Amino acid sequence: MDKLLLSLLSAYLGLGTFFSFVVAPTLFRVLDKAQAGGVVERLFPIYFGIGIGITLVSLLLGFISGIGKLPYVLLVLALVILLILEFYILPVSHSLKQTDYQAFLKYHGISMAMNLALLLLVFIEVIILLRR
Repeated sequence: MDKLLLSLLSAYLGLGTFFSFVVAPTLFRVLDKAQAGGVVERLFPIYFGIGIGITLVSLLLGFISGIGKLPYVLLVLALVILLILEFYILPVSHSLKQTDYQAFLKYHGISMAMNLALLLLVFIEVIILLRR
């Protein structure tokens, strides 16, 4: 059970790292700003949705296998961040993009910081699971 949990979280960590540090920056380098923004805007709900699914499955697996209090709390925090990103930050930033670009940039910065925190939480979770 621990190996499946570790595999799921490692896969999401890899996906998140690749998307955040390779795909998104490359899109903005290769395409014009509006096109790149449009592509990334369509990918975010998929990326966060995958994260929500993996985190929910991980919470279930962690509960069944008894991973311990700290790893479980980290998973809950990751889920909270993902839910906020998917159901609050993305819709608000999407609506602001056309009406108030300065406010959009603020939410974009918050989104980037929360995504980085999410990846850090998942990384810590993977380290904890590796040391078990």
